[in-house]
Amino acid sequence: MIGKGPWARLFATAVVPDESSSVAEHGRRLVESVGRLVVEAGTLSASVDGCEVAIAAEPVPPRIWAALTRSARNSPQLVAAIEGRAQSVHLEHLMTLDWDRPLVPRKRELARRCSCERGGACEHVAALAYAFAEEIDQDPAALLRWRGVDVVEEVEPEPIVEVETVAPEAWDAGSLPEPRPLRALPVGAVLKRLGPSGLRIGGDDLAEVLERAYVEFAKTTKSA
Repeated sequence: MIGKGPWARLFATAVVPDESSSVAEHGRRLVESVGRLVVEAGTLSASVDGCEVAIAAEPVPPRIWAALTRSARNSPQLVAAIEGRAQSVHLEHLMTLDWDRPLVPRKRELARRCSCERGGACEHVAALAYAFAEEIDQDPAALLRWRGVDVVEEVEPEPIVEVETVAPEAWDAGSLPEPRPLRALPVGAVLKRLGPSGLRIGGDDLAEVLERAYVEFAKTTKSA
């Protein structure tokens, strides 16, 4: 069986879905003939049995990886995967369901090239896929490099914000000052502030009539 960890298995089956096919069988035989494996952002390449072979996929958008890195700070399982130390099904699940950008590309998202006459649907591509699956098992960070994301060496946890405790006496207020004596308003002060009402009574404005009434009422109150 090619690929022990989840990332390695997913990658191998994405490139060669039918492990019982003749292409898969020949590919397994050719793994030993895979030359120096070059892992670049978006492209894997190597020489296989005299053929030049490559497997390519669009890299993961930086914004998605940055969001995952931030959300992983409090999850040790995700931290190990983002640091390239472990193959995480959880990370693959998050990227597929939440972002529709799986860490291991789907079959339709892969481009295969080979210099042989079959042009990519061949055992040489299968051999490259199986060789890279073995590389992922040895070093999970290899998949991250191919997907074009930076391997985070150490994900810092979210800082704990310490809230300074305020002493209870800090909320004690001082004594209120003595209220000033109330100043009586002149008679008819409110009427003068409002101005004429526009209503006429016996030739005078209602405000003037009320003001005279207030003056007489004030005299009556004082005499009482």
